[in-house]
Amino acid sequence: MTGKGLPKTDGSLRGYVGRTLPGRSAILVSNRGPSEPRDDGTFRRGAGGVVTGLLTLAEATGADWVACARTDAERNLVERDGQGLKVPLARAQGRLYYATPTREQYEMYYGVIANPVLWFIQHYLWDIGNEPVIDDRIHQAWTDGYVQVNLQMAEKVIEIANAAHNPPLVLVHDYQLYLVPRLVRQAVPDALIQHFVHVPWPTPQYWKVLPKHMRDPILEGLLGCDIVGFQSSLDVRNFLLTCEENLGLQVDEHEGLWSRAAGSSMRVTTRSRSTSARSCGSPRRVASTARKRTSRCGDRPT
Repeated sequence: MTGKGLPKTDGSLRGYVGRTLPGRSAILVSNRGPSEPRDDGTFRRGAGGVVTGLLTLAEATGADWVACARTDAERNLVERDGQGLKVPLARAQGRLYYATPTREQYEMYYGVIANPVLWFIQHYLWDIGNEPVIDDRIHQAWTDGYVQVNLQMAEKVIEIANAAHNPPLVLVHDYQLYLVPRLVRQAVPDALIQHFVHVPWPTPQYWKVLPKHMRDPILEGLLGCDIVGFQSSLDVRNFLLTCEENLGLQVDEHEGLWSRAAGSSMRVTTRSRSTSARSCGSPRRVASTARKRTSRCGDRPT
């Protein structure tokens, strides 16, 4: 890696990143940041398994971290100290940038759409014969909350990417941020974009609990990536079937998935432990990694 330079920790991983992704400026994107402010001006480690798992990655790649200001303390921190805050990671420091939605926007994005609607869908927790009821409250929360916060997160990523000395490597995480990859792709076409989904991916029929104008942008957002990662081979298969049935893309059991998205043809081929997609006439490539898990439901959202 070049640019900001990498911390002097975890040398083997740092060396691997440098060999496999040279000349890239990494930007890590998640709902929660790596650290959260205390009242006395110090920081505590951000809560949740996703954040804990990403700390070493952030250090190894020298990544800038983009998170959502979720609390008044985080909003006040940005107002007082600005962006690009130095915060502790696992064994080094990193720089943290915040998108700053209003309290109302964050509640609609996270408290109404991401949890419980998306999290419940992706863990098969709705009795879809009776719930959820997609009423005016849900429609408003999607438009004024989920879409708006994803847009604000993408804008912060784009701002950092445009200021970087090298082409960006954008690492987006989890179900709160499905719309970010496509937004970044449109503004920064040379970005290498990855999204990892840390929850199960349900069948296409279960996704139909959402109206088309909500579920289609979720898939289209992920198809803006070069790499899409899933927890298991079943999640990979369900994703491909969802692209076929709900978005009208063509899937062949042997050849993979072909689509016409953003004017390019994309091919997805499957392997024994992974699914990779190679684009035709486009630099984009989608690869879905398969990782076995003993539990399908995972942790409660944080």
